[in-house]
Amino acid sequence: MRPFLRAAALLVLLAAAGAVSGCGVTAVPDGALVTHDGDTVEISAEARAAGPRFAAGVAAGDRAWILAALSRARPEAASLIREVDGLVEIRTDLHDRGDAIGLTEAGPQGIVVSFDIARLNGTAALQRDTVVLHEFGHVVDFALVPEALGATLDAGIPTGGPCTSPGDALGACAQPAERFADTFAKWALRGAVSAAGAGYAIAGPASLEDWGAPLAALAVSRSVR
Repeated sequence: MRPFLRAAALLVLLAAAGAVSGCGVTAVPDGALVTHDGDTVEISAEARAAGPRFAAGVAAGDRAWILAALSRARPEAASLIREVDGLVEIRTDLHDRGDAIGLTEAGPQGIVVSFDIARLNGTAALQRDTVVLHEFGHVVDFALVPEALGATLDAGIPTGGPCTSPGDALGACAQPAERFADTFAKWALRGAVSAAGAGYAIAGPASLEDWGAPLAALAVSRSVR
């Protein structure tokens, strides 16, 4: 289920990621972000060429490690990220959102990816790559992945095992959007993450290469348009 892939005039919450889950909603005005056929997002040539924007106040050092994390994505994942990153504004002002250290929110005006910089420059510094790519996995899912493909990819992620706290939202009870984003990060980093991924305790597929093959094909199809 991907309830955020509907009606561009409505706020759509993509989801949170971090050491454990979290969420939040911020209202935005109508604007330029529109869905295509009610499923994926229409991306202009200008947005495709723009690259991610950083909000005022993001420190140069933080820009550097965020961009470095994005640069570590495998080529196929990097190609998908380049398709969507021009829609994104990156902020480092996330706080007081439960245990989340990353949050992706979207509305018609655009997409905001926020990070809890205090924790990612501190106790969660080793999670930087995974958290950044998890959040951009949400953007790829929202903007590029058709619902049918999303269902196929979700079917390739193991289920079962216990639901874990907080709120029984982790492990076997994690939402499909989190399952995709967590596995996207693992695939993008060629498995070079902890078993917990971005903290949702989601088991990886038997073969990340097989799981990600449809995404690699999607990247090729987008690049030859």
